[in-house]
Amino acid sequence: MCIWQHYGAVNGVGAEWWDYVNEFMYRCDTEEFFSNNQCIKDAMIHANIDDAKIDQCMSDSGGLEEDEENALLEVQLTAKDKSGVVILPAMYVNRVSIRGSLEFPTVFKAICSGYFTGTAPDVCATCDTCPDIKSCISNGYCGSKKLQESVSTMNMVYALAGLSAVFCLFSFIQHRRYERQMQAQVKGIIAEYMPLDQNQMQNTAVSDEDDIEFT
Repeated sequence: MCIWQHYGAVNGVGAEWWDYVNEFMYRCDTEEFFSNNQCIKDAMIHANIDDAKIDQCMSDSGGLEEDEENALLEVQLTAKDKSGVVILPAMYVNRVSIRGSLEFPTVFKAICSGYFTGTAPDVCATCDTCPDIKSCISNGYCGSKKLQESVSTMNMVYALAGLSAVFCLFSFIQHRRYERQMQAQVKGIIAEYMPLDQNQMQNTAVSDEDDIEFT
């Protein structure tokens, strides 16, 4: 509690507090070292926590040696009663208690579901269905980098193939349009010459008849 008060209460993140938890679990989570002061101080040092500041905070709140009320602990117990926490550890998202196991995927999905539609960060959509959500959040993508590169390459191939298909279709349509225009022009030219040919044939027929009558 003292570590969080000094390193997490202001920004609500408490990176040093989380580092200390990891260091403590790595170095002191055994029956032999769990209550070992030297191991605890070593974990604080590796988490960049001022152990003297924490010792003073613990002493000011009531200490650990005397049978006295611990001010910080009483504050936490009062908050527990007001919030209805019945088991520890407990986690709340938007003042709603998360039920069930407090595993990373459960907490992540609970946080993402707390956003209004359209306001959730991209990481929620990217990693929601990923088998390894923690790695997805750390890396910014789901799966291995090689897989992502492969998917990107395939997307590029599909995009180029799509553009090629569109270009071929456009060229085919233009070609057919050009053919129709040419056919229309040829028909127009033929239609213009057909009356002339018919007139010439009629004139020739009249001339033949005149020649016969004259004979």
